[in-house]
Amino acid sequence: MDVGTTSIKFIIFNEEKAIYTKSARIETFKEVDKSTQNPIDILSSIKRNIKEITALYSDINTISFSTAMHTLIPVSPEMESNTMFLWSDNRAANTILEFKRNRQRTFLFYGKTGTPIHGMSPFAKLLYFKEKHNSWFNNVSGWHDMKSFLMSYFVNEFVTDFSIASATGLFNSIDFKWDEEILSFLQLSPSKLPRLVHPKTVFNMSEKVVLELNLKRNTKIMIGASDGCLASLASSQQNSATESLTLGTSGSIRQLSTGRYLGPDMESFCYYVDKDQWVVGGPTNNGGIVLEWLSDLFYEDKAKIFDHLHKAPDLFFSPYIQGERAPIWNEKQTGSFKGLNITHGRPEIIQSVLEGIIFNLKYILSLLSATYDENPLVLNGGAVKNKDIAQMISSVFNRECLFSSRTEPTQALFYWWKNGKKVETESTLIDFYVPIESEQDYYNEKFRKFVEMLNNEMHLEKLNL
Repeated sequence: MDVGTTSIKFIIFNEEKAIYTKSARIETFKEVDKSTQNPIDILSSIKRNIKEITALYSDINTISFSTAMHTLIPVSPEMESNTMFLWSDNRAANTILEFKRNRQRTFLFYGKTGTPIHGMSPFAKLLYFKEKHNSWFNNVSGWHDMKSFLMSYFVNEFVTDFSIASATGLFNSIDFKWDEEILSFLQLSPSKLPRLVHPKTVFNMSEKVVLELNLKRNTKIMIGASDGCLASLASSQQNSATESLTLGTSGSIRQLSTGRYLGPDMESFCYYVDKDQWVVGGPTNNGGIVLEWLSDLFYEDKAKIFDHLHKAPDLFFSPYIQGERAPIWNEKQTGSFKGLNITHGRPEIIQSVLEGIIFNLKYILSLLSATYDENPLVLNGGAVKNKDIAQMISSVFNRECLFSSRTEPTQALFYWWKNGKKVETESTLIDFYVPIESEQDYYNEKFRKFVEMLNNEMHLEKLNL
C-alpha cells in the first residue's frame, strides 16, 4: 500500500509482477493556513478495500506500507485521533521563523536530523503547539505519524520506521534515536513518540485484524519506509538512474546517495532509506499547482495553455505563490514577475512561468553535493506527461531525460521483499528526451540571471533574520 497525500494505492504482486491495482481518494480539509486529514477515515478506507481484495485473493502473505512524510497525529485520552496535520499545514510558519533567528541552534538541529527547519516538519508543529497551546500540548499522551497509526492497528504496537522518523526533525540520523536535546527543547518525553525500527522489519499481524480482514493467519507486515525515499529507490533499481525529478502538484529533486549529506546552508534534506542508502534533495511547493493557477486565469480550456509559447529573454517569474520549501525554506515567500512590460502577452507570460518552475528545480539540483550528468534524469509526475514540459526540462537541464512510470514506492517494497528482484512491468515503453542544441544559449543565460536574482533575494532574507 502507498498511503500518499491525495490517494491510497493498493497493489498486489505475485512472485514476479503486479497483478492488481486500485486506488482510493483521501479527503483533505483546508482552511487558510491549516491542512489536515482524518486518519480514522483513511484507516476505514484501507480496511474496506482490503476486505474487497481478500474476497478476490485469499492467499496474501505479506502487507507492506509506503506512507507520506511529515504527518503528525495527536493522541489524547479525551478525544479520538481524528486529526492528522500534513506537511502543507502552515500554522507553524511564524513560530519557526522566530526559531530561525537563532542561527546556531538552527544549524545544530538541522545537523542532527537532516530535516530542514521549516513549518512542514512535525518539529515545527510541536514547537508551535508547545508555545501557543501549551496546556493541550502537555495533555497529549502520544504523537503518531501515519505509519505508526497504521501499525498500531495492524500489529498493536506503537512503532515507526527510520525513514519516516528521519523526516520529522526529531530523529538523530547519526545514532538512529530520537534526539534527546531536541526533545528536551520541546519538553517532550520520548515515551510519547513511537519506537523506532529499520524499514525492513517484519511483524506478525494481530490475530484480531487477521479475522476482521479475512486474511491468512500467518500474514506478515513489513513496516516499509516513506513514499519519497521508496520512489527514489524504485527509480534507481527500475531505471538504473540515481537522480529523479518529480513534477506533479508540487515537485522535487532527489538523489539516491551512499552517504549522509547535509547542505552547508540547510538547503537540502537527507533522509534514511537503508544501509548505505540515503535520499538527498529538495522539495518545492510550486509545481503543477502554479500552472493550474495560471491556466485558470487565462483559459477556460486548460489544455490550451501550452499551445502558444514565446521566449522572452528579460521576463522572469519567481514561482513561489505558495511560499516555498527548497531552496529558500520560507513559508512567507511570494511569487513575482520581473521585467514585465506592455509588450508581453500570454505566450511570454506562460513561457516565463514554466521556466521559473523548471529553473527552481534546476537550482535545487545545483545545490546538491554531486550530479550525475552522464546518466539520464528520470522524470515522473502528472505534469511531465505533457511532452512540451518534459522537453523543456531536458533543454533547461541540458541533459537526457526519460519519463518512466517505474518509480512507484510499491515497486521498491517489492524489490525489498524479493531481495533485489526487479518488478516486471506490462509495458517497457519509456519516453526519452534530449536537449535541443539551438536553445542552450538562451536557457543557460536566463538560468544564470534567475540564480543571480534568487541569491540576491535570499541574501537579503538572511540579513533580515
